[in-house]
Amino acid sequence: MTSKERVQCAFAHKQPDRVPVDFGGMSCSQMHVTIVQKLREYYGLEKRPIRLWDVFGMTGLLDDDLKDAIGVDVELVKSYGGSFGIKDTGKWKEASLFGVDLLVPEQLELSSDGKGGYYVYPQGDTAAPPSGHMPANGFYFDNLERQQEIDEDNMDASDNLEEYGELSETELTYYKDTLEKYRGCKRAVVLDPGGAALGDASQIAGSGLKHPKGIRSVADWYMAPLLYPDYVHEIFERQTDLVLKNWAKLYEIAKDIVDIIYVCGTDFGSQASQMCSSAAFDEFYMPYYKKVNKWIHENTTWKTLKHSCGAVYPFIPKLIESGFDSLNPVQCSAAGMDPQRLKDDFGDKILYWGGGVDTQKVLPFGTPAEVRRQVLERCEIFSKNGGYIFNSIHIVQCNTPIENVVAMIDAVHEFNGTK
Repeated sequence: MTSKERVQCAFAHKQPDRVPVDFGGMSCSQMHVTIVQKLREYYGLEKRPIRLWDVFGMTGLLDDDLKDAIGVDVELVKSYGGSFGIKDTGKWKEASLFGVDLLVPEQLELSSDGKGGYYVYPQGDTAAPPSGHMPANGFYFDNLERQQEIDEDNMDASDNLEEYGELSETELTYYKDTLEKYRGCKRAVVLDPGGAALGDASQIAGSGLKHPKGIRSVADWYMAPLLYPDYVHEIFERQTDLVLKNWAKLYEIAKDIVDIIYVCGTDFGSQASQMCSSAAFDEFYMPYYKKVNKWIHENTTWKTLKHSCGAVYPFIPKLIESGFDSLNPVQCSAAGMDPQRLKDDFGDKILYWGGGVDTQKVLPFGTPAEVRRQVLERCEIFSKNGGYIFNSIHIVQCNTPIENVVAMIDAVHEFNGTK
């Protein structure tokens, strides 16, 4: 099987020739730039600067030679727009962070916070207030909330839709040129167009806007469905309609080049429980998810991918009913997310993408033997009868021992008989 065929077989809930492997194939399966550099060194690959992909999580793009060394089955076509409003113009500049030589997007602008940390600016405009901050000795940027005073008597849903709009000719040209590079690709292609993250806590702050309006505090946003239900429904309805209008244009460009579309990363689970009630999910999210998935399945051959961290076991039937084909990152370390239970209860109805090793404890703090053991156990459980793509639980974090990262990669190949 080619990688593409292997992934398609897994989505059909049939047993592929081996477990498909993903690293770098979607936004939540990346690796910190420090890990990308160390893997290149471990595999003896050409020394070169690491291209910074996501400024928010400081993750690095995997070049083809590293994908080949790892044995990756998935390719990512990333969004034109990135975190903090930084666009993919195709132009890069040199920088250095964490002792890593980087190529960063030309629009990225950082400044010192005077305490050993950095500020990042929306759309690279240093005349605007900074929208993100990395503290001294930190490894990631946090959003800075810049919410203005809310006038409850004059709320306008357009304020929370400012970052969304119809695709421009520049954006369409980007997708056309980028997608064409993947025509005939042997790996499965994931398209990450953005725009469909309904109420995503990581997006609410409006980090890409110079002066965001509307509800831009995470705490206030999670109260909004109770306090302003009509306001939230109007945002979600208008955003969904805009998404489908844009994605219809993208389909005319992408068509059979793309295999999977990453719909959104709105989280519904914390470590211990769900982040909203079942009734709130049914009222505020499911109708719009159904609309998006229905359009995709009726008009394309694409499979849909939904990300949600945390203890989402009670919501998995709802995600299936909403029409999602796959779920990432399968956080087995969260409450109620036992791997065998997940596979037994829903494994024939939704593809699990991730769950391969715990990135909170085992991968960063365990031994290589413990990493190997967990990877083999998870592959044994999740891979039966297809419906599984191997990946760690979310991104591989900075300071994870490289011997553990290699043990993870070697273990999945041991399971596959490809080591």
